[in-house]
Amino acid sequence: MKHTAFSLSALLLSAFLTLSVPIRSQELQTTEWKAYGISFLAPADIAAEEDSEEGYVVFNADYYITVQLLVGENFSISEIPQELKNIATDDEVTAQTEVETFELTQFYGAKLEGDCDEERCVYSYLIAKDGSCGFYVSVVYKNSEEPVAEKILSSFRMEDN
Repeated sequence: MKHTAFSLSALLLSAFLTLSVPIRSQELQTTEWKAYGISFLAPADIAAEEDSEEGYVVFNADYYITVQLLVGENFSISEIPQELKNIATDDEVTAQTEVETFELTQFYGAKLEGDCDEERCVYSYLIAKDGSCGFYVSVVYKNSEEPVAEKILSSFRMEDN
């Protein structure tokens, strides 16, 4: 009986210690889509699935990040929120937030968050302030990684020509 009580105590202590240890947040580093001179922060352990003129897709166990050039999308800054909502609806993103506009050093942006199947996602359009180009960005992530997803989105920049 003493052996069983000791085992149960050890098991409970182990479970408590495991649950009380803080989870390490993702370490971020700069990654670059060389085709368009776009860089942003992403998890240090990402792998590239695609790195071409059509798109830049990187991933790890917690993130799936897609960046695509907006080709032939000649909508104005004021149309971005509705266009973003249309894309998210077409992709069947559920529990969508309202579209939020924001501004980065080199981009005007709009984003919305929602559920993409079993994970969370952020959809965004980034339009260069100089009018030279625009990008679609999606960050699909595990629910607990939301602050990191926001940090990724807010880190986008273009190389200076």
